[in-house]
Amino acid sequence: MRYLQIIVLCEGESDAIYLDRIFKMLKEKNIDINLKFTPISIKGKTNFENKKYIDKVKNAKLKFQGESQVLYVVDTDDIDTSKEDLEILKKIDKYVNDQDWHFVFFNRDIEEVLNKKADRKNKTNEARSYSEKKFNEIDKNNLKVKNYFTRGTSNLFSVISKELGIKI
Repeated sequence: MRYLQIIVLCEGESDAIYLDRIFKMLKEKNIDINLKFTPISIKGKTNFENKKYIDKVKNAKLKFQGESQVLYVVDTDDIDTSKEDLEILKKIDKYVNDQDWHFVFFNRDIEEVLNKKADRKNKTNEARSYSEKKFNEIDKNNLKVKNYFTRGTSNLFSVISKELGIKI
């Protein structure tokens, strides 16, 4: 039995809720892995170097007896039209690689990829009501895209299947 903790640094509470739902579904397909999901909300993507969150990652790793992998999950926002958004994303990507973590993106945001009809004003409640039925309605190929400029896509499944060895 493989003991694997997935520590997810993400921008906000609603992102953590969506990802928790996805990992719960993946647990059922990966009965040979004892999978623990540990979300850490970093309150905005630009906090990637904040010592407080890095310490939370270290503490989560220390508390778990098994393998720990870190996913840094961000929305790309307006990288196709905003030079500033693109520069921030490139800095985050480099930092994540330097930490030996895994970079996961959602273009433009997690709702655009997983829940297009979500009410953006009520993100947390929308995430809480996200179901396996809604998840099964999305095109899973959109979760295997490696180019973060492709709108409505993510590399989530590429990262967790190829780099973490989790069956999709």
